[in-house]
Amino acid sequence: MDYTRGIVVYDLQGTARRVGVSVATVKRHVAVLRELGALVWLVHGSKRNLRMPGRKYTATATIYGAVIPRCYDDAMGHRLTGHGYSARVCGITDQGRQLAVTAAKQPQPEPHSLGPSPRTPASVESGVVKATRPARSTKKPRKTILGRSVTAAAFAAAHRIATAVRPLVNWAQHATHSQLAWVLIDKVLEGWDLERVHMWLREVNPADRYGPRFRPERPHAYIAAQLRLERALRDEERERCAPQPKPTTPNGAFAEALHLMRTGSADKSPCDVPQPCEGPSNEELQDLRHAAAAAYLANDTDLITSAVRLLGKKAAEGLYGPALVEKTMRLKTAHHEKKTSPALTV
Repeated sequence: MDYTRGIVVYDLQGTARRVGVSVATVKRHVAVLRELGALVWLVHGSKRNLRMPGRKYTATATIYGAVIPRCYDDAMGHRLTGHGYSARVCGITDQGRQLAVTAAKQPQPEPHSLGPSPRTPASVESGVVKATRPARSTKKPRKTILGRSVTAAAFAAAHRIATAVRPLVNWAQHATHSQLAWVLIDKVLEGWDLERVHMWLREVNPADRYGPRFRPERPHAYIAAQLRLERALRDEERERCAPQPKPTTPNGAFAEALHLMRTGSADKSPCDVPQPCEGPSNEELQDLRHAAAAAYLANDTDLITSAVRLLGKKAAEGLYGPALVEKTMRLKTAHHEKKTSPALTV
């Protein structure tokens, strides 16, 4: 049967052979379906020979159409548009709405017991027959590429889109319909339709990035990578555009301490006022100058040059004397010129 239009060819011999019953049984069942109103005649067959090539005799086929009796629609409260075989349901009456509400309020049937049954496999251990049953599946429901939950309706819609878009995208034709449907579920859950999915697949065309002859061997894996890349870019943009947290307001103790530091306080104790640093004593100054003079005689200029670099030349002259600082700087300059001058060859 064609499940789109509900048309079926009355292939008597073929139906009997496929179902495994006699021809008389097929005729009897078709008669019951016609009497019920589930089958109507669309094309009446005849015994006239069609004279098809390679066949001695071929009669005209009988074509039936699957229908729903009008009495069923009246009982269920369906509103119909059109008439005859082309009639379609377009709404529901008050009676049908009440029937639907009543059916929804009825308790659902309880599931079958998981206890032993005659069909349950058994295992024999030590002469004792113990009824066993298959272990329950602990497999978690599979998530989409972006971690969303999958519903049957979403997968069906994604499969329809994949079936329609696969012939339109040449680089995705290596993937099956199920593979394309699985990577397109996230777009379906976001509310995308066929046209939008088709435009997106054209935007992520690998030929535009890797050359006109490039085609991925696993198109569904390439599409999954593009989905993850888009999510990473969206997260980065969202984090960049997120409002910055407001600075924390300082507490009262911090504010008071800041005010005292800026304005000063008249009731400070002498211990709170920082005292100026005292310089070295005469004895310490004499020891420093002796050590610097000894280093100068040994051609070691690091002590005084470090003082000049860190404290400044004026402070170094105050510690070691202007004459020793001047001689040390000249000695360092002479050493530097000697190292950088080119060697003379004879």
